[in-house]
Amino acid sequence: MTIKKTIYLGITILAQTVCFGQKEQVFQDPNELAKETQRIISIEAGQKIDTAYFKTLFLPSARFTVVGQENGVYAHETMDLPSFAEMLTDEYYSLGYHEEAIGEIVEEYNGIAQIIQSFKGLDSENVSGIGVGSYHLIYSDGRWWIANMIWTMSNVDGKDIPKKYLGH
Repeated sequence: MTIKKTIYLGITILAQTVCFGQKEQVFQDPNELAKETQRIISIEAGQKIDTAYFKTLFLPSARFTVVGQENGVYAHETMDLPSFAEMLTDEYYSLGYHEEAIGEIVEEYNGIAQIIQSFKGLDSENVSGIGVGSYHLIYSDGRWWIANMIWTMSNVDGKDIPKKYLGH
């Protein structure tokens, strides 16, 4: 093997080890696991969300529920993991989307955790939004799993979100 090939092989193995190690650490911290969901769905136009990896963050029985108001009446929509992952392949996301946490409160006890997180998002049409999500997690088989996600969007550009969720 040439020196050039040996160096290339070494760099490739090192990069894979570092990436694998970083991803494994994500499963050991509930807050990092929640933020990983946002990292995965934040993509540039033309990119595709890695839905196979996305699914590994969740229990197979995970549910995703969005709550909102329609004509002053609260309503919700719930999806299972395969349906939500399929939705992430929609053109809405493939044209570019970015989401990040603004603040969070993490509660953890005896193998369960809840994270209440405020977030902001920006889609490909430069429409931004601020919302609050709740992640429910369990610790099992040596790692954290997201069991459920529930979220809602602010109708007044975040002015109605309690300050305790904003991290200020």
